[in-house]
Amino acid sequence: MGKKKNAKYVIGVDLGGTKIYAAVIDRNDKMRGSARKKTKAENGFESTVKRVVSCIENAVEDAGITLDQIVGIGVGSPGPLDLKEGKIIETPNLKWKDAPLKARLESALGKPVKIDNDGNVGILGEYACGAAMGAKHVIGLFVGTGVGGGVIVNGEVLHGFNENAGELGHIILDPNGPKCGCGNNGCLEAFSSRLSIEREIRTAKENGIKTAVFDGVADKNELIRSKRLAEFFHADDPAVKMAIEKSATYIGFAVASLLNIFNPQIVVIGGGVVEALGESYVSIVRNVAEANVFAIAKRNVRIVPAQLKDDSAVLGAAVLGWQAAQEKKKKNDA
Repeated sequence: MGKKKNAKYVIGVDLGGTKIYAAVIDRNDKMRGSARKKTKAENGFESTVKRVVSCIENAVEDAGITLDQIVGIGVGSPGPLDLKEGKIIETPNLKWKDAPLKARLESALGKPVKIDNDGNVGILGEYACGAAMGAKHVIGLFVGTGVGGGVIVNGEVLHGFNENAGELGHIILDPNGPKCGCGNNGCLEAFSSRLSIEREIRTAKENGIKTAVFDGVADKNELIRSKRLAEFFHADDPAVKMAIEKSATYIGFAVASLLNIFNPQIVVIGGGVVEALGESYVSIVRNVAEANVFAIAKRNVRIVPAQLKDDSAVLGAAVLGWQAAQEKKKKNDA
C-alpha cells in the first residue's frame, strides 16, 4: 500500500546502551519503516545524538516518506530522567549526566519530542498494541542486559512524585545479595538479568558444575547471547539450566510482591532473555508468583510473555510521539 503524501506519522525511538532503534509508525500502530545503529555511547552525548538523528532520518527514508510528514517523536531511554525538562539525569548504561536529550533532538529535527523511561515505553507498547491490550492495570518486567519495568494504573503510566516510578529491576530482594550495577546489593536485576545469569554460569563452572556453553567460543570472556542461553537451557546443560531457573525464580518472587502491591490484571514478562526462552521461562515465573501471593491478588490475573518482542519500546515510544504532537497543537492553539 502506498504512502499518502498528506498522511501523518510519528517516530518511536528505543535508545539503549548498545543500539538505537527508530521506527516510523502510522495512526494504526503499523510500522512503515525502521533503522538501527550502534549507540557508541562511549563517544559522548553529542556524538550519540547525531547517531539518533541519523537513525531517525534513515527510518524516514526506509518508510518512503519525508520528515515533513512526521508530527512527533517519542524516545524510550534508560533513566533516571527529568521528564519535564526532557533530560537524562544519569544512566550507568550510557555514562551520561544531565544530558538534554529532548532539546537537542528538537533543535536538530524541528519536531516536538517526548521522552520516558525505557521500561515505561516497553510496557506502554504492550498496552497499546501487544499482550496487555484491553487491560487497565498492567505490570511489565523486561529481562535483558538489566531488568527494566513499568506500571500502568487505570490506563496511565505510573510516574510517581519525582516522575521516576517503575524502577522494578531495583527492588531489593536481599541486602546481602550480589552487587547491582546501580551500586546497591541484592536488587532484582542483580539476580535475574542476563549479566547475572552469565555470572551464575561462570561461578557454577568454577565450582565444578558441567557446562558446554563456552565450547567453540573463541573468547571465553565474551558475553553469552540470549539465544545461546536458550539453546543450552533446552539441551539441559546443568549450569545454564540452574542459572536461568534461578533468574526466573527471583522474577517470580518479585511478581508475587508486585501482585500484592498493585493488583494488576496482566503481568507482561519480556526482554531479550524471555524472547529467547519464551514459555519455558514465564512458566517458572508464573508458578513461583502464584505460590507466594495472596489468593485475592492472583484471582483472574494473567502472567504472560510479551508479544511485541524487540518492537515493544519503539511502539510505546510512538505513543509518546502522538502525545508530543497533541501537546504542541494545544500550545499553538492556546
